Amino acid sequence: MTIDYRAGDDIICIKDHSQGVVKKGKVYTAHKLQRNGCGCILLVDVGYTSDRPFTQCPVCQTNDEKTDNIWWVDARLFRRLLTKSEEDDLAEVLAEVFSEELISLN
Repeated sequence: MTIDYRAGDDIICIKDHSQGVVKKGKVYTAHKLQRNGCGCILLVDVGYTSDRPFTQCPVCQTNDEKTDNIWWVDARLFRRLLTKSEEDDLAEVLAEVFSEELISLN
């Protein structure tokens, strides 16, 4: 899965975190991104802290010792929040595609 955002972007959660840290539909800011120690996934800092001494990879279940107090979250739970002009452009393109599809079905 491609991560379509970078540090500093506003992002929207597309799936609830297993422990409820982030919620689907809520907007966050991606402060930092880093690869998990095992290399399986990217993690994102959305501003929460944790005193847990490790982060567990949701893919391979490896515990990765932490050296900070950031609650790192699986970056796959988010997508970049579109600007209003990007939303408008996307809506226009999709309307055209769907219109062409309906015409070709008839």
